[in-house]
Amino acid sequence: MTTQFMAGVARADITPPVGIAQPNWGAQLHERAAGIDLPLWATALALRSGDETIVIVDLDIAYLFPEQAEKVLAAVHRLTGLPLSHIRLSYTHTHSGPAVNIGRGGWTKEGMEMVGPYLESLVPKIAGVAWEAIGALQPARIKAGAGHSEIAVNRRFHRPEDGVIVVGHNYEGAVDHQVSVLRIDALDGSPIAAVVGYACHPITVGPDNDLITPDYPGIVKRVVEAATGATTLFLQGAAGNIGPVRGCARNGAVEYKVLGQRLGLAAAAAWSEIDPIPREYTYIGTLESGAPLGIFVDEMGEEPDRTIRVGIKTVQLPHREYEAPERLEAAYEANVARLQELRETDGDSNEIRRVTMESKRTSMRARLARDVNESPSREWELQAFTIGDDIALICGPGEPFVEIGLAIKEASPFSATWFGGYSNVGFAYLPWSDAYPLGGYEIEVTPFAPEAGHVLAEAAIDLLNEIRSRGA
Repeated sequence: MTTQFMAGVARADITPPVGIAQPNWGAQLHERAAGIDLPLWATALALRSGDETIVIVDLDIAYLFPEQAEKVLAAVHRLTGLPLSHIRLSYTHTHSGPAVNIGRGGWTKEGMEMVGPYLESLVPKIAGVAWEAIGALQPARIKAGAGHSEIAVNRRFHRPEDGVIVVGHNYEGAVDHQVSVLRIDALDGSPIAAVVGYACHPITVGPDNDLITPDYPGIVKRVVEAATGATTLFLQGAAGNIGPVRGCARNGAVEYKVLGQRLGLAAAAAWSEIDPIPREYTYIGTLESGAPLGIFVDEMGEEPDRTIRVGIKTVQLPHREYEAPERLEAAYEANVARLQELRETDGDSNEIRRVTMESKRTSMRARLARDVNESPSREWELQAFTIGDDIALICGPGEPFVEIGLAIKEASPFSATWFGGYSNVGFAYLPWSDAYPLGGYEIEVTPFAPEAGHVLAEAAIDLLNEIRSRGA
């Protein structure tokens, strides 16, 4: 007898207050968010099969660092009773949201007093929306599909004047244009949820914007919901070296809506092609008309296995050699002092941008240098949720390069495999080995050795094979 599969969804508003610090770009002049362009959401999906229940919460923020993520996960655990292994926080990684970096960079001063209370407000909201989704569980069907969208491009561009790698458009670089879609319907065919997965940094809205936005993932959700009636979640992919084809440093406040609509329509089209009902068509006769018309009836086929399995695998990712933190910390303090002087004296805007950039970079590098010096490796936790013998959602912290996601997908024993970073705990870039000799921003600020991406990909494939063997 097939175990009943169930699903439930819920949503909460997590828009921060106007005036909160918004320090997401080194080239920005503003410190506080001046308004709300679109609200930010927490959207929860609960799934149950037999005694196994999981919950995924999609959050329109950059990510949560360990100390705050641990509070949120613990609160969800207490309220829902689910073990931590069965709870996934998934961050869209919007760069036009609020600060999430208390104690992790002080180049922005104004508005930081609002960040602590905002982050604390997320704890009961996220726990509550997860609990609400579990309370909404109802019998359901689920099926995976996929579409295609080219709103993303490899962003590691060789600048023509000197060959330096900058964030831009590298049309020869690796990219994943697949739009992964889950369709979840009630037994009567009414929509419950859509889950959209795609790999692209939400940096469409650039440093000239001082409004809170969810960037393109927020538009994707709104477009899919309008087209399908299904509450929609967005799961960010392996987007460490992938960016949008428009926006970023130019006109991003407009372009994010254009790109979100393009991706949302592609996802909605893929959703409409998915039929979760297993159908078998049987010929029953012919109707004589101008041409003889065959008459077929569709009957319910056998329900596919929808057993939910959960897997956790901890892997040690090797650190690289890094600069002395003391030198970087001294450079950071000097940059911040100069930045405050420029702000207080209405200094030149170009100089403010330059020193803001230097403050941000030296802060990130100093923190990473301290982390690297403390240990030769870092513990990284992979989390996998599989549904039946075809669907696998696997994730980890940080910002993995797209090559990692492609390697996992190619070797996975599950036909519909999605790998994403930006989950549970925020951290650092995780590049692919080929990128290290070329340098560039992501290489400059990663604490990991060149082999770390391969170690992670191999561990993820091993985890998926282990879970698959349980259901064999």
